Order: sequence, then structure tokens, then C-alpha cells
Amino acid sequence: MSLPTLLLVDDSDAILALERAILSGHYTIHTASNGREALDKVGRLHPAAVLLDLSMPEMDGDEVLQRMKADAGTADIPVIIISSEKQRAEACLGFGAEAFLAKPFRADELLLRVGEALENARRRSRSGAMLVLRLNVGEREFAVPLDSVKEVLLQPLTRPLPAGPSYLREYVELRGKAVCVLDVALRLGVQHKVPIAERMLVVIETEGVSLALTVDTVKDPEEFQASDIDRRDKVGGAEHGLLQEGLVGMLRTGGRALPILDPKVFIARGLLRDLPALLAPVEEERSA
Repeated sequence: MSLPTLLLVDDSDAILALERAILSGHYTIHTASNGREALDKVGRLHPAAVLLDLSMPEMDGDEVLQRMKADAGTADIPVIIISSEKQRAEACLGFGAEAFLAKPFRADELLLRVGEALENARRRSRSGAMLVLRLNVGEREFAVPLDSVKEVLLQPLTRPLPAGPSYLREYVELRGKAVCVLDVALRLGVQHKVPIAERMLVVIETEGVSLALTVDTVKDPEEFQASDIDRRDKVGGAEHGLLQEGLVGMLRTGGRALPILDPKVFIARGLLRDLPALLAPVEEERSA
């Protein structure tokens, strides 16, 4: 497993040598001796953290920090200020620096401060993570948030409904309860790739109503970090049509982008309200 990358920034060769000696073996080390070089390397290397001096030629550390935090591509990289200028360093905490360590420092202090900064960054990343299920229907693949799914099961025997749209003409018995089955392939106008006996049901609950989506395949649950997901407010076209309510975001995986959809995107407006009425004849027959 590769080691996390650190960028050490200081115009003092002695400080860079000391930091390298302490941190080598724990991290992969890169160095910069001025602010402009630091910004260039941050953009190219995207290190796990930056250790930043303040008073440097060409561009001070204060400006490097502010430019990093103003750039969406580098704003999440934790910056540890390493400086003897206490007042300036503490001001940098208000600009988004992760921590401040005063010069001179001990080896154990430096290791501890870097470890804490990286753990804090990992915790922030996890807080934006999402558990999803990836589903396939015909040639289409998409994901749904795991917390919107009640259960997944191999499609059991279905029974016909007396009425409903073409994609909603069947129901199943689940633990003594009738649940409508929505055929996602019919809803999308595509062909299933697997026979009925191999299809899966993804059971969701929306507005207190259970509904089973029939799909071809379901992959195991996966967790993706916030950096892998473009939220809906950053996705063009998300404000139009059903996507306005159903698109959660776009998942970047395997060199392509997959939509993450709230399962209700497959349900026509007003259909949830009508589901109990569709099942009423079934419930009457079962209770007779």
C-alpha cells in the first residue's frame, strides 16, 4: 500500500531536512522552497497534507493558504502551519488552516500533528460518503441510495393486478402483505437482459407506501466518498422534469458517470396516492 503524500514548504533547507528526517518512512515526501512552487506542486501532486511556512520569497504562506482554500480542487487538502510567527499563524487558522505547530518543534509533536490532521480530513470525507446499490436493467445502469431500500430479494411469483399502467400490472406477497411490482424496464422502455426467474426485486418505501422495483441485477452495497459524487446542484439539467425530484447526483466510478436516483423517480406523479386503490380488489379477495 502506498504511503500518503506530504508537501513540505519552507525556504530553509535545514527545516526541510529536519521535517524530511522525521516524516520519511511514514509518508512519501515532496518539498518546495517558495510559495509559487508550492502552489504548482499542490495542483500537480494533490498531497494528503501540506506543511507550510509563512515568510517565504515570491509568495508568503498566508497567500498560498488562501489561494488553496479558494480553489475547489485543493480546498479540502489540510494545511499545517509550521512557523515561529505565532500571531500570523493563529490568524491562518481563521483562513482554513488545519493546525499550527510552532518552531522549534519536537519529532513526536510533528508526527502527532500530521497524524491528527490526516485523520480529521478522513473523518470529514467519510461524513460526505454515501452507501449505494448499483442496479442494471437491460443496458441501463444506475445507483440508488441504500437508505432508500428496505430489502432486496430474488423475484418471487407475481400475480396480476386488475388495473394500473403497463409497467405496474403485478403484485407479490411479502410477509403476508400485497406489494405492487413496478417493472423498471417497461417504465424506461428497454428490454430485460435476464429471464423472469433471475430478476431481482428492490423493495422501497416512499411516503409510507411499499413498492417493489423489478430489475435485472443488483450489486453488493458499496460506499463511495464525497469526492466520488457530484451532487445534483452541480449537475447540468438536474432542474428539469423528473430529475428535479429524483436525481441525487452523479457517481464517478470505473472511468464513467452513473446517475444516483431516488427510486421515486420511476413513479408517475400521483401514482403513490393511487397504489392503495390498485391493491384494494386484491385485499378484498384475500379477506373473502
